[in-house]
Amino acid sequence: MLFNSRPMISISALLLFTAIAMTSPLRSQDQKDEAAKSETVLRTNTRLVVTDVVATDGNGKPITNLSLDDFKVLENGRPQRVASFSFHQPATQVASRTISLPPDIVTNMPAYTASSMNIILFDSANGDAVEHAYARNELLKFLGSAEIHEPLAIFALHNDLKLLHDFTTDGKALHAAVAAYRPPASFQSGESFESRQSAFSNNGNFHTSERNIETTLNQLNALAKTLIGYPGRKNLIWLSESFPLVLFPDIATQVNMSGQDLRSAESSSGGSSSKENMQTSANFKDYAALVKKVSDALMNAHVAIYPVEAGGLTRDSRLAAQHTMNDMAAWTGGRAFINRNDVAIGMKESLENGSVYYTLEYYPDNKQWDGQFRAIKISVNRPGTNLRYREGYYAVDPEKVAKDEADRVAENFSRSLEADSPSSTAILFQAQVTPPSAKSNKVVVTFHVDPRTLAFEHKEDGHEFAKLNCTVWAYGKDKNKPFMSSNDTLTANLKREDFQLMMKQQFFPCKRELELKPGTYQLRLGVLDRTSNRIGTATASVAVP
Repeated sequence: MLFNSRPMISISALLLFTAIAMTSPLRSQDQKDEAAKSETVLRTNTRLVVTDVVATDGNGKPITNLSLDDFKVLENGRPQRVASFSFHQPATQVASRTISLPPDIVTNMPAYTASSMNIILFDSANGDAVEHAYARNELLKFLGSAEIHEPLAIFALHNDLKLLHDFTTDGKALHAAVAAYRPPASFQSGESFESRQSAFSNNGNFHTSERNIETTLNQLNALAKTLIGYPGRKNLIWLSESFPLVLFPDIATQVNMSGQDLRSAESSSGGSSSKENMQTSANFKDYAALVKKVSDALMNAHVAIYPVEAGGLTRDSRLAAQHTMNDMAAWTGGRAFINRNDVAIGMKESLENGSVYYTLEYYPDNKQWDGQFRAIKISVNRPGTNLRYREGYYAVDPEKVAKDEADRVAENFSRSLEADSPSSTAILFQAQVTPPSAKSNKVVVTFHVDPRTLAFEHKEDGHEFAKLNCTVWAYGKDKNKPFMSSNDTLTANLKREDFQLMMKQQFFPCKRELELKPGTYQLRLGVLDRTSNRIGTATASVAVP
């Protein structure tokens, strides 16, 4: 089992540990100031809908002088009252936090504060080796010439999600990270019989598979959970061939044209039709619903997708895959760049397009969380203005979401603790790593979790309840499997005055110990809030003599 539950700690013991933690130099003054600005987690099931709006003129240039009075927001055709309105544009100089910490202390606090952040996802799960090589060269060309004004991180996607470089404005460092990356060999074949008959067009050749499509969607969902902890808008440039919503759609279309319904037609014998069997088989699996749910997860994380077709113009007809790219861009408020050979320019325009935007927030008038999709329609009273924003959201009850995610929380937490996984920042913490000494032969990891990022539950007796898991995984030479792990669940039931003291001091303590053989280890540190299922992770290292 991943979690080993312990009895609830006493209030006095928790406060004693907290008092001791307060005397340690774990938190810099700059971090205290930043943490003080953060907001206490709202413990309510009232959903705030956040929508970013990119406004451009007829020439594609951003419009920067709109006011709240210029906007009108409709949800399922009903006017909504905007509770908050703001305008964002790149600063002349990106602000970075000054985090001065001793060598034995790490933190997962984001290093940059900016109105928007950018992520490039290099997708080698979909497509073939030739396209991957071309896309990589285009990415290197872009990084070698572009000026990076907003924080940019680069991920690679194959069988899993790999962080090539964390957020930075250092173009040379990003270029070096991509230059050192070699996409694993991939030779996908999604050709249909019809595509093989044509010497001029591979209609239906998608170079992907059911496994890779599901891997892509699962990792996009995981990336959404990683990015949700970063403030502001995140622009995800998805460098990919993408995938169709249905594999071999041409054959499915031909069957459908015969007059049968792929989903409900039955044979004259009363059993399932051959078409229905094909629809439920691997080659005819429909991913439309899953794509929408993943898009909704990205929207909730304040992520807009900018798909850039990785292969450029070829003889292949990729209308179905391009349809997926256009849909995901439209649902999240991004823009797709397809059917063009200037991939590097597409990435540049993606970054520029998402850097100037307005944010509108509102509480829906309809409080019935029925899980149905609600369409958002935004307009302005200025002719000639083009708007790009999320098309809507699923009205899922936050309590139901938490219950559904509880079944997958162990898997998600384990994935976030893998050696090459990116840092998660939904739960912020600092951790001190103390190697073995003459007094103890164990490695000691002391967590100081920011309680402002935890979801405390208010009890009827006035107490504040929290439950979190603190974990350390140690990796030796084998980065695919942890050498040792230490997991524990900590609970606290605090009186009001104790809770207020903790929030003021910004420390929730937790300590883990590992007995390691001599050697050098990479440590993956993780904190999981068992109430909200949000995760925070960081990477440290330790040498055991």
